[in-house]
Amino acid sequence: MSVSYLSICQTRQHECTVCLNSITDFKYSDEVPIHSWRHKDVCILSKCKHLMHRECSENWHVHCQKLSDRDTSLPFVPTCCPTCKTEIVENDSANQWVNCHVIFLDCEKAETRDPKPSFVETPVKSTPLTLDAARLLMDEAVSSNNFPAMWQLKSRYGITLSAAQLKEVLWHTLPRSFHVYVTPSAQNKVRMALDLMTHDDASKRVVCDFLQEVLKKKGQPEIVVKSLVGSKMLNENALKEALNFFLSIGRFDNAKAIKEQYGVSLNCSKLKEQLLKAYESKKSTCELKRILSLYDKDNKPCIVTLREVLKTVATQPQDYSPELLGQNGSKFFDNYMEFINTLLSHGVEEQTAVDAAMTKAVSTLCYKGLKWAGQLKTEHKATMDPAKLKVAMDKAVDQHKLSRLEQIAPLFANGKDADAANIRVLEKLASKPDQYFDGNYRIAKNAWKEQLERTGRWSAGTVNTLIKRAIENRDISWANELNSKYSAYLDPETLKNYILKEAASVERLGHTKPHNLDGLITSLRFVKTDNPGLPNAIKAAVDQINKMEKFPLQQRIVDNLMVFLGNIHPSLIKF
Repeated sequence: MSVSYLSICQTRQHECTVCLNSITDFKYSDEVPIHSWRHKDVCILSKCKHLMHRECSENWHVHCQKLSDRDTSLPFVPTCCPTCKTEIVENDSANQWVNCHVIFLDCEKAETRDPKPSFVETPVKSTPLTLDAARLLMDEAVSSNNFPAMWQLKSRYGITLSAAQLKEVLWHTLPRSFHVYVTPSAQNKVRMALDLMTHDDASKRVVCDFLQEVLKKKGQPEIVVKSLVGSKMLNENALKEALNFFLSIGRFDNAKAIKEQYGVSLNCSKLKEQLLKAYESKKSTCELKRILSLYDKDNKPCIVTLREVLKTVATQPQDYSPELLGQNGSKFFDNYMEFINTLLSHGVEEQTAVDAAMTKAVSTLCYKGLKWAGQLKTEHKATMDPAKLKVAMDKAVDQHKLSRLEQIAPLFANGKDADAANIRVLEKLASKPDQYFDGNYRIAKNAWKEQLERTGRWSAGTVNTLIKRAIENRDISWANELNSKYSAYLDPETLKNYILKEAASVERLGHTKPHNLDGLITSLRFVKTDNPGLPNAIKAAVDQINKMEKFPLQQRIVDNLMVFLGNIHPSLIKF
């Protein structure tokens, strides 16, 4: 099917429609043309507004004359616009701008909206040109950078660029660097050259070599690379280089298109390089998934590489580091967690890696990190050294993050270790002074109760310490609960001190009613009667109370203590 030059020539405003080069900084208004070129005259077609260098216009006109001379079936074609193929008439009145290097030319007819091929582009059934004559005209068109002439020779006579001609055109289009001002022109010329080429092995090698040259250039050559990929002339190695190029500049859609269309995928080294680069530069989860879509999932070496990458990142030595939580805006842990999760969700499994990730997650002691650790344990069977979990629980207590204990405890691999850790936490909490709890006994009591009720685990030494703290704070109801619910008992020395403290309080306040001794009498139930040190403690308390100055309930206190002592040790009642 024949296609017109108009429909394929994608020249932008201020580009020559013949050589496709830019006409620098040209601006046009309805009244006066403003221009800043210095080296070439420019022709402006008044109706269709197509631009040409004067030299390019002459090259096109000469080509038309030569073609008319050689093709007897083609009548003489007057000078016409190379794009829209309408007749051009030079207007004397328009030549007023000649001294300013601008020549206005009138068009008899503007057909810029009609993409159909003109007569000079219509294919002929039998070419009246000899092959040598056609090649000669193509050589001249290539040497003069005459793209409409090249297209005319192809569309009308089927003459395509040889490998040598293709190389000449392509290398001539290559700018020093690709930037926003030259890319459209260079891209258009490359696309035209690819449309004009011969699809043979020699041309294929030229296109592959040209890709190498394009990739060496600075700037933004992605549009040209995309055109070369679309030509279907690149070999496997060249396609891999194009894929790697698109990946390096973040054009994942183009890279994926190469993989899907040509079956070219990332090799092991590139896969590893891109993933580690993405991790170090904190790329989004979306970009990581795009990278993972570019390797061959049946490629066993790539699968091994993914496991290595997962292990490398997961085992980075950053446990218990302040940087882990992303202080100073680094967001290290968020990046770390998202990277690990992305690989795991992609089906990459490596037990050492998930165990290391769990350890790192726990070391953050933050809600998000501990929640992730639980997910790793549940979904990926991650395990962690019990000693490190105990360290984490100790740190949570020391840093006053008691709410984290509930998240850490389920992370133990077996119940015995979890029970031992919970008991250890309770012992640590019980040993903390009231200042640790903001100096508030009530806050401390709530923390102890919560730990006891949540875990249901305790040691005799721990609950005995707690009942001692309760008695010291005259919290008889809590002491009674500890005694009845957890079998907590006071040591004789603490009981003696409490009795003396209560007796001194009764003396100081001048109490006379027996119910004021209820707390003292109740405390006697919180000791084990078979404790060998109990009799001496009671006797010492009685001796000190008797030495106190007389007060109303003094004798009643002594009598109650003697009755208690007689009940547990009748042999001592005579003392």
